Amino acid sequence: MKKIVFLIVVLVMATSAINAQVVTPAGGNNATLLQPAGSYIFYGDQVMNKQQCAEFLSTHHQPAYEKFQSGLKCTKAGWWTLGAGLAVDLAGSMLVAFSPKDDSEVNGAMFWSGAGCIIAGGLAVIASLPTLYIGYVRMDQAIDMFNVSQATAPRASLTIRGSESGIGLALHF
Repeated sequence: MKKIVFLIVVLVMATSAINAQVVTPAGGNNATLLQPAGSYIFYGDQVMNKQQCAEFLSTHHQPAYEKFQSGLKCTKAGWWTLGAGLAVDLAGSMLVAFSPKDDSEVNGAMFWSGAGCIIAGGLAVIASLPTLYIGYVRMDQAIDMFNVSQATAPRASLTIRGSESGIGLALHF
């Protein structure tokens, strides 16, 4: 049991250490990276909303711009689907609540129409959640694409060299 707990602790610490690695920009300055914070994106001292960030990416990194635009469209569709689903839910609830309480055909039609609206609205709300999630993930990926393009990658080279004592590999970084 101690070994299992120890293994889990080591895995959690290793994962945390890997996720904590920071990409450094070319100049060694965080001012060249996009940093999202809530509904705003920071670029140095400049504060941008999502639309301004899309315009910024359109001039600085076209693939990231296309990914960001895709995310914006997806989140917009998700918010519209959520709103429509809630409105249909509300309409269905009103139909059920205000249906006549007698056993007439009108009562049954209003009640079942309201129940159908509630089900359809609930399905629309459920469908909006993954759409919103995917949209926000795409926008984050676009920001990461831009930041990686601004970062310097460590240059490593592997060479084969001969010497008096034989042949060897040399790794330079």
